[in-house]
Amino acid sequence: MKVIKKINNNVALGLDGKDHEVIIFGKGIGFEKMPYELTDLSRVERTYYDIDRRYYGLLTEIPEKTFLLVTSLLDIARSKIQGNLNPNLVFVLADHIHFAIERYQKGMNIALPYSYEMEYEHPELNEIAQWFIRRINEQMHVHLSKGEVTSITMHFLNALEGEKTGTYDSDRIGRVIREVTKIVEDYFCIQVDQSSFHYFRFKNHVKFFVQRKEQSEEFNDSNEELYQSMKETYPRLRDCVSQIDDYMEREFGERCPHEELLYLMIHVNQLYTHTSVPH
Repeated sequence: MKVIKKINNNVALGLDGKDHEVIIFGKGIGFEKMPYELTDLSRVERTYYDIDRRYYGLLTEIPEKTFLLVTSLLDIARSKIQGNLNPNLVFVLADHIHFAIERYQKGMNIALPYSYEMEYEHPELNEIAQWFIRRINEQMHVHLSKGEVTSITMHFLNALEGEKTGTYDSDRIGRVIREVTKIVEDYFCIQVDQSSFHYFRFKNHVKFFVQRKEQSEEFNDSNEELYQSMKETYPRLRDCVSQIDDYMEREFGERCPHEELLYLMIHVNQLYTHTSVPH
């Protein structure tokens, strides 16, 4: 196996014997001068194939402990889920869990809505997601909210390949994502890098927002103090998200609860900070 690019000391990009690109985890894998031939394959702890290159950047952001824990839990979940899961799911879940843990540790405990309809429609996936979040809470010493179960269930559903797992309006989801992206770009006079994983994260949030709307699941305004603080501290974010709220009212016939606006401010800030370039 040839190791061709360092990601960090313990993670690198490689080529296997058939020249297939692979992400390699192993102690000291990325420490040596690149490229080099890895002859001792016992040093390889984990490999990931068929990963979209746009997710590679996450490996420099997500702690290795979090990534490997999510990997081990997903290995068990795969054995219980009927159907083929997209190989990128491990990166999507690791990013989601890392972001949730960060918010928890910073005291930004945004209570995501729990969907009883999702539990009724997909009881097996919901049960696996409950187990998944329990294990995260135990291993990472956090207390992620019950609503995270619904988020993980939705990630499972979106990662099931070639199967009709829901009745969501994909055209509407795509249209809302485009319109919300345009609002952000126009407001900040930027061009969003739509090939970045930060944009993937943003798109996922907007997609889940539409899915929650179609399921009539809403946030509860339990973080009013944090929302008011964010509004005062970040007036430009507030005004941009206010325009998104105006658009959502036209699209869905009602305004967003403050908890959703708070979550949007966090995601818009990340998108603007990490993946934007001037027009």
